[in-house]
Amino acid sequence: MSSPALETYLARLYTDDAVRAAFLLEPRAQALRHGLSPQEAEAMAAMDRVGLQMAAASYRAKRAGRAKHAVQATPAQRWWRRLLQAWR
Repeated sequence: MSSPALETYLARLYTDDAVRAAFLLEPRAQALRHGLSPQEAEAMAAMDRVGLQMAAASYRAKRAGRAKHAVQATPAQRWWRRLLQAWR
């Protein structure tokens, strides 16, 4: 079972470039600074760094795709969204 601190830190590693860069330079120290236990910090230090970078890039692309899709809503889609929001 993972701790809330571990789950939060993993999410930040995938989404925050600065946190990920610091982690890649000194993984154990950064993990401990973010509230992980010594055992969790050791496990994080053994993490596949290439996989971490690939996952982060994938999540970034997905977020960019969602943002692009939301911007390209048609007038009809915007009308339906406004109508549905009015009914809530």
